[in-house]
Amino acid sequence: MQMDHRPPEGPPVGSRSRVHSLGDRLHGGRVETADLEDVQDKLFFEREGTADPYVRFGVLLVLSVIIATGGILTDSTATVIGAMIVAPLMTPIMATALGVVTGDHVRMLRSAAIVAVGVATSILLSRGLGLLSFSVTTAATNPQVAGRVSPRTADLVVALASGAAGAFALSRPNVSDTLPGVAISISLVPPLCVVGVTLANGEPASARGALLLFTTNLLAILVAGGGLLAIMGYGRAALGSHKSQERRRAAIAIAIATLVLIGPLSATALRVGRDSSLEFAVTREVRSAIIGTQLELRGVTSANGVVEVILAGDDPRGEALGEEVAQSLYAAHPDSTFRVQLVQTKLAEVPAS
Repeated sequence: MQMDHRPPEGPPVGSRSRVHSLGDRLHGGRVETADLEDVQDKLFFEREGTADPYVRFGVLLVLSVIIATGGILTDSTATVIGAMIVAPLMTPIMATALGVVTGDHVRMLRSAAIVAVGVATSILLSRGLGLLSFSVTTAATNPQVAGRVSPRTADLVVALASGAAGAFALSRPNVSDTLPGVAISISLVPPLCVVGVTLANGEPASARGALLLFTTNLLAILVAGGGLLAIMGYGRAALGSHKSQERRRAAIAIAIATLVLIGPLSATALRVGRDSSLEFAVTREVRSAIIGTQLELRGVTSANGVVEVILAGDDPRGEALGEEVAQSLYAAHPDSTFRVQLVQTKLAEVPAS
């Protein structure tokens, strides 16, 4: 009897249609060597074999820093967003993550060096522009600065989601059009420009806060982006079943550095939360205290235990009312210092000759 042995029907071994894991589903099929080569071509500058990628990176970095610094100095949100789209720092950061995942430590270190040069260039150039502007730009006077000097745990969560979105868009050509949106969602060059501008204006504390925000975003991209690339199977495609001890150590170091950041981020979040709660309570109390007077509340700000209250109007009892408001606020919140500023709004009229 002759028996005909045939292989079972279905896709051949190694076919892109085979989906056995979450990573395969995220990638749209099993990651093969050709997929790895494609992503490496997008991320590693030396793959082109010329100096052109470095020239592109340098030109785009300088232009994005000039645009972002200009947007910060002029308090233009649209300009800062434009700089975030132009900024090229996402590429070498994601290349560093891919180097960790694939165990390619030469390219990982080369990409990390490009990031370091980009960071130093951004800070130095923005500081120079800040000195040339001859304008006072601080967190107290500029919302673009104020929004980037007090990073919180929420910023880490957003950065992690953005890093994962970047890796997902990078690995799937059919969603690569979303990369500009990812660039907008995660702030890289603007915080570095805030570091330079605040250093130029003699505010090292604000500079440290902005640098913490950049570091948070950087590590989030490495953790979330690299983690998603690993889940998809790019490490397996590069190393097969071989387990790289160095790759594991690098990934653990990045994860530990991210966990260390949770401490200062949580402290900042608690401080901002306390300040916001205090501002809300003081606003309600001041509005109640000035009912029936000719004064109106213009603003309440709280920072470092000092609460600034701005009252405006033309009430003959202005100074006495201001003193009463300050004393009542201190009685209700003895742990804070209160400063009440009165702004006269009476206009002087000069008759025409």
